[in-house]
Amino acid sequence: MEDSNLHLSVFLEVCDTLKIHEASIDVIRLCLFPFSRQDKARVWLHSWPLSSITTWYELTKVLLTKFFPLSKTVSLRNQITSFTLWEDESLYEA
Repeated sequence: MEDSNLHLSVFLEVCDTLKIHEASIDVIRLCLFPFSRQDKARVWLHSWPLSSITTWYELTKVLLTKFFPLSKTVSLRNQITSFTLWEDESLYEA
């Protein structure tokens, strides 16, 4: 029931506070991410073979494909494509 996009944002905030000598940010994120999930998302994550996801981009792509509802994606896309300015409203204000 959790918003996967929000979860990723918070997770990235936490990971960006960590610096480990000679470890790339991708490695840090990939190592810590399983500890941030629980229930069905954790089971799903552990069902993937260890070497099948090797970059942070790959992980976020498969995670959002699985857990970010298509209805929300469609809703957000519609909001973006139907964006209009109100009368006397600047683009900055909008």
